[in-house]
Amino acid sequence: MIILSTKIGAQTILNDQKYINTSIIIITNNTSFGYGFSIINYNDLIYIYYTELKSSIATINGLIFNGTEEMNAPLPNFNDLGESSPFLVKLNNGSLMMLWDGIPMGNYSLNNLTTILQASILNNNVWGPVINLTNNGITLSYYSDGNYIYLVYEPTLSLTYDNTIIEELTLSGNVIKSLNIPKVLGIKDANNGYVIVQFVNGTYGLINMNNGDIEFLNSTNAGFVDNSLYQFYNGVLSINGNQNLTFNLPIYENAFPILWNNGYIIIAWRPGLLSVFYWNGTELQPIINYTAQFTIVPKATILNNDLYLAWFGLNNISNGQGSIYMSITTLPYQESRYNTNTNIMNNTSNISTSSIYITSNGSLFGSIPIWVIILIVGVVVFIILY
Repeated sequence: MIILSTKIGAQTILNDQKYINTSIIIITNNTSFGYGFSIINYNDLIYIYYTELKSSIATINGLIFNGTEEMNAPLPNFNDLGESSPFLVKLNNGSLMMLWDGIPMGNYSLNNLTTILQASILNNNVWGPVINLTNNGITLSYYSDGNYIYLVYEPTLSLTYDNTIIEELTLSGNVIKSLNIPKVLGIKDANNGYVIVQFVNGTYGLINMNNGDIEFLNSTNAGFVDNSLYQFYNGVLSINGNQNLTFNLPIYENAFPILWNNGYIIIAWRPGLLSVFYWNGTELQPIINYTAQFTIVPKATILNNDLYLAWFGLNNISNGQGSIYMSITTLPYQESRYNTNTNIMNNTSNISTSSIYITSNGSLFGSIPIWVIILIVGVVVFIILY
């Protein structure tokens, strides 16, 4: 049971000033862990696409937001048994592409299950023809930097990830590079031929697609922001760019930055708490907190001065069922100023909290271990087959 109205208004108090308006919206209560969702700003609108389960069949749905105004998003002409895990990317030519995992028409067992990577490009608010980027195998994970598509797949379903292959594809699906790297669970990020992956044992690696070199990262999260590598480990977020920045976030289990106003918006979270900070070049300012029994998988985008923060909340560990929420927060725009201080302590004082109350049949967890992720993926495969 989820006790939450469709929209909740909240105000954050920072430095004794009430200036931030927040709305919280339930995107869906009918999704599942492992399917994922994607959010992006495009043509002055916010697009969010996600997976829902209808009669045990995975389908993709979407919403468009113009400020707080909500409307149904257009959908591609899907032609499969089911589709899941949408990924949105702005191409270098300015177009919007969506990637997703499709199950072709047919009868399947564990021995012949096939999932393929498909794509479509938005033109005048209408999705174009569906393109099959692959035709066989098991699609596990994918990402695009707007230039190329990066794919992890297995030739056949194993659930052990012993035969994972990473490929770099053109936007039309032609293979540029293929690397046999076992035990890859998924792609976290990619930029200009470098791919950040997570392995089954939980470690992260930075792969050079040109030569196959792997640099293992001492982090629990990693990605790219403005062509710079960021890493999070043991309560510390570091950004390796023109300035090497370090943010101490000791009470959080994960965090990532978003470039904004010559500084960074930082999303940080742990089970029960999801927080937003702004670094203006000299200090890290708390913006807002969201509390929940269990929050995981946040994603965000910024349009003008509004932060659109969406997150998946796990409701039932036994089947992976959960909800996706989204908040809209007006950011405190001010002139950003840099200094050379690279050790920045966080400050969580003077900040109000907006609460989401979630009851669940499952217990609460400090983190989700890899074996739980693999178990839930197994449940998802069971749903597909049966």
